Amino acid sequence: MKIKRATQDEISSWLEKDPNMKNVIWLGENTVTLFAKDDNEKNMGFLFAFYREIEAPLNGQIEYFVNVIDVNESMRGQGVASTLVQEIIKIAKTANAAQVRAYCDINNIASHRLWFKNGFGISPVKSPSGQIPGSFVTYRIL
Repeated sequence: MKIKRATQDEISSWLEKDPNMKNVIWLGENTVTLFAKDDNEKNMGFLFAFYREIEAPLNGQIEYFVNVIDVNESMRGQGVASTLVQEIIKIAKTANAAQVRAYCDINNIASHRLWFKNGFGISPVKSPSGQIPGSFVTYRIL
């Protein structure tokens, strides 16, 4: 498996073919889109993240926020998502980011297991009504 950073042209072409992706990925200087490809260059999955300044007084530190990871159904359980997560951690470390974060729906057990397996802390979000809609997950770098 190879992890490849998508070019702007590849992302534009992809968005033209699948307009629903515009809800979760976009073009921008502060974005990272990674493709996992097999030996035949077939896409196995992707990760989209963006980086931003942390909204707290931490001296301008940035975080990478993983907005979506998607793995082809036939490729699940083969380490594709973990490989993508490890690559975004490397990218964030190279950029001297303070952390990598994401949000996952409380019903997505596989997602929670993925993050935990890759060293992320899990913080469930509790609404005023007492329901827990999901969790923020964080991998601290600095």
